[in-house]
Amino acid sequence: MGLRDRLVNRMMAPGGISVDEALTLLSSGGVLVDVRSEREYEAGHAPGARLADVKELVKDAFTAVHGDDPLAEPDATVVLICDTGLRSGHAVEPVRKQGFGCEFVGGGLLAWRQAGQVVIPGPPRNRR
Repeated sequence: MGLRDRLVNRMMAPGGISVDEALTLLSSGGVLVDVRSEREYEAGHAPGARLADVKELVKDAFTAVHGDDPLAEPDATVVLICDTGLRSGHAVEPVRKQGFGCEFVGGGLLAWRQAGQVVIPGPPRNRR
């Protein structure tokens, strides 16, 4: 293990859920939220993932996730994902402090791919 790997592992947020646990939450009405940049998202994301700026998510999770969607379910669990779990793991607590159920995919999209799940390219869908 190199220095870079040790530093990344030290900065990782503890916890995270498995891809199977994430899929279970999503099948129960959870919302998958990608906290990477728009460019990263467009290069490849989990199907159905909503793109949200992590800074906006920390300030106002409901608006960052749902926009002005009148059919948004305010009690839906938010499942965060990024490349490795680093960014999403650190955004969990601020979202929870706003009263939302929130988890993150441990290992991020790397784990998602390793579990055999599809990653698709393309722009974020418009929520409005």
